[in-house]
Amino acid sequence: MKELNSHKVFVQYRDMMEPYEPVLGRKYTITHSDTTGELFVFVAENYAEDQITGIRDEVRVAWKEDKTGLALIGSVIVDGKGVTGNAFIRNKIFYNEMPTALQALRQADRFLFDKEPSLDNTTVFIHFISNNPAYDKLYDFGAIGIYK
Repeated sequence: MKELNSHKVFVQYRDMMEPYEPVLGRKYTITHSDTTGELFVFVAENYAEDQITGIRDEVRVAWKEDKTGLALIGSVIVDGKGVTGNAFIRNKIFYNEMPTALQALRQADRFLFDKEPSLDNTTVFIHFISNNPAYDKLYDFGAIGIYK
């Protein structure tokens, strides 16, 4: 995993979301600038639709609770209607860069994790959405705490 430059991670809390709470209902939209290498993490009750570009290279993640406890469940769009680019290349980039996106999420919302250290044990699942069954997969990226 490459070293994340924390000076290039920017967070914005929206929809009355606070740095320390709540956990459930918290949604993350992670975007980036190819030009500057900056990463932008929006923490809100809803995904930051106003930050989504036609390239569709955002990562969406939300806290969910199931019978085993909390999980971070997210998605990326590999291909489909309105998405440009080669699915093989997009899939590879998303997979290779996911640790960086998760580091940005963990860094941006560090106050929440500092307040509730047990949240670092939460498993991250990312659905790679594709019309092609070879790319349409759910990946387990491990506990969010490995991305601190």
